[in-house]
Amino acid sequence: MNKLVVVTDTASDLTFEIAEKYNIALIPYQLQMGDNHYNDQVDISAEEFYATMENYDVLSTGIPSIQTVINKLEELQKEGYTQALLVCSSDRITGMEQLYQVVKDEYSDMDLYIVNSGQIASSTGLLAIYAAQLVQQGQTIDEVLSELDRVGQHINIFAVFRTLTYIIKGGRLNKYKGAIGNLLNINPILSEVNREVSIIKKVRGTKRSLQALIDQAKEELGQSKEYMIAIFHANNPEEVEEVKKQMADEISKAKLFLVSNLTPVLGSHSGPKAIGISTIRIDGIQ
Repeated sequence: MNKLVVVTDTASDLTFEIAEKYNIALIPYQLQMGDNHYNDQVDISAEEFYATMENYDVLSTGIPSIQTVINKLEELQKEGYTQALLVCSSDRITGMEQLYQVVKDEYSDMDLYIVNSGQIASSTGLLAIYAAQLVQQGQTIDEVLSELDRVGQHINIFAVFRTLTYIIKGGRLNKYKGAIGNLLNINPILSEVNREVSIIKKVRGTKRSLQALIDQAKEELGQSKEYMIAIFHANNPEEVEEVKKQMADEISKAKLFLVSNLTPVLGSHSGPKAIGISTIRIDGIQ
């Protein structure tokens, strides 16, 4: 009899604590700060990262090694798992799908299935949690894959970065657009468009941009009755509380609600004080 487990990485913005709660196997990204190298959330916590990140000129991230992934799969195989569902972020933002394809060719002791969320951060994390819930309900791999394909059309993410310096350095945003945004005190609303991070709205000022973020998330949820919400931030609890206040009704009705301090690998691209909202409309209604 097959035994299925969900696997994802720390670019999904899941902590090891949350992953354990939903029986998700979590693989850490690599993080470099100056001359120091870390396994994301293993060797450095989010709190430690945000306390020191501005002291470093060099912040870079890297996908796990092939051997790291294989080692994790070997652990899971010894625990009796025969199938692994590998949930990763967009192939235009991270290299995890390509890595998993290589692992799939090299590792044959388990049946491996790859799901590309087309998203990043908490949007991928929410999808991984939803997949794990389906597994816990006893659904087969074919049933889980079919449902993820359906609900994957109804995932979105919106974010405001208080500085665009870090995402420009990381190559995730056009350098010219980012430089203009910093110069004019524009706080753009970022989202996923065609599997890439894109500016969908330009707003001047901190308060206005936060309000625009909240309005965008509410519009995305629309008339949905069954949905998940995640608020993520980069050491910015004050604005998290404002989002929670203004979205109290939506949060109270959510099937699942999470608040996360962006993992170091994500914070290295967002910069300090970023804030965002991810949603999944499970019923597909908007």
